[in-house]
Amino acid sequence: MYKPLEMNSTQIKQSITFDCRWNLKDAVKVFLAYVIFMFVGMPLIARLIHTIVGSNILSESVRHSVVLFVTLFINLIICLYVFYIVRVEYRQSITTLGLSIVSLSDNIKQGIKRYLITLPFIILAGFIINLISSYYGIAPDMQDVIKWLLGEKSIFVVVSLILFGIIIAPIMEEIIFRGFIQSALKNSFGKQYAILISALLFAAVHMDIFAFLQIFILGVLLGNLYEKTQTLAASIVVHILHNSLTMVFLLYFKYYLKGKVPVF
Repeated sequence: MYKPLEMNSTQIKQSITFDCRWNLKDAVKVFLAYVIFMFVGMPLIARLIHTIVGSNILSESVRHSVVLFVTLFINLIICLYVFYIVRVEYRQSITTLGLSIVSLSDNIKQGIKRYLITLPFIILAGFIINLISSYYGIAPDMQDVIKWLLGEKSIFVVVSLILFGIIIAPIMEEIIFRGFIQSALKNSFGKQYAILISALLFAAVHMDIFAFLQIFILGVLLGNLYEKTQTLAASIVVHILHNSLTMVFLLYFKYYLKGKVPVF
C-alpha cells in the first residue's frame, strides 16, 4: 500500500508560490494611478461634492466624512484595477498576489515576532528624527488625518477613521504595495531591491517627511514578511497591529490629554 504523501509547512508554502506575470510597466501604471487619484483626484472630487452641496452648509465632520469616503472609494478602485490586471490581462489567480491562508497561524506568529523585534527600531527612528528637528528648530507637522482624529467631535467620524485606519487601509495597501508592486519589482530588480523600493514608495505616499524613516522601516519589515511567507497574511496582520497601536496612542492623547500629542 502507498503511504499518504506528507508535506511540511515549507513544502506547503512552496506549493502555493507562483511567479507573477505582470511586470515593471504594470507596477508603474498602478502606482501612478494610485498617486494621481489620491493626490489629485481625491481633492478635486471632494471639492466638487462641496460645491454641489454647498460648503457653507456642511459641517467640519461632514467634510471629513466626504474625504474619508472618497479615499476609501479610490483605494477600492485601485485594488479592482490590480485584480483586473492579474485576472483578465494575465489570466492568473488572485492567490498570486499572496491572498492565501495556507500556514496562517504560523505566518501570523512569525509576523508578530518579527514586528516586536523591529518595533524598538521604529520607535528609535522617531526619537532620532525629533531630536534632529528640535536641534534645527523645526516643529514636526502632523498628517491631516491625525489632526482630524484629535480634533474630531463626531463619534461616527472617529469610528469610521478607526475602522479605515486599522482594517481597510492595511489590507488594501498590502495588496497594492506588497502583493502587486513588490512582486513586479522583484522580477526586474531581485528580491532585496524590490523590498527596498516598495518600502520607499510606501513611505513616500504617506506624505509625512518626519515619519518617513519609521514608515520605511515598517515597509521593509512588511516586504520581508511577504517574501518569507509567500502570503500577505503576516504583513496584513502586522500592518493592522501597527496601525492599531498608533490609533490607541492617538486616542489616549485625544481623550486624556485633550489632543496634545507630546514631542519625543
